[in-house]
Amino acid sequence: MEYSHAEHPDFGTGEKKLGIYVTGIIVCAILTVLAFWVVVSRTLPRFETFAIIYSAACIQFLVQLLCFLRLNLQTTQSKINVMSFIFTIVILTSIIVGSLWIMWNLHYFMM
Repeated sequence: MEYSHAEHPDFGTGEKKLGIYVTGIIVCAILTVLAFWVVVSRTLPRFETFAIIYSAACIQFLVQLLCFLRLNLQTTQSKINVMSFIFTIVILTSIIVGSLWIMWNLHYFMM
């Protein structure tokens, strides 16, 4: 099947470049090694260890969104991709929070 409008369809991800993938891999590897080192060395208190692991995980999530999924706001299609991602996060959050709320209420009223 041929595309009548363009030779390559626009998926909103921009131009594929090797540099962005290499950068993403290096940053993700550094964050993974950082979290592993913090746990193995046992030099920090428990709260600080959890804070560093959580921070590294959040930063790694953002790096993977930007470098590998290439979410951006450059074209109309990419804006639609970002809005779809945000909508997915909102729906998942609603389902998880609603389920926890229902389970808490069931536990409260059953005891």
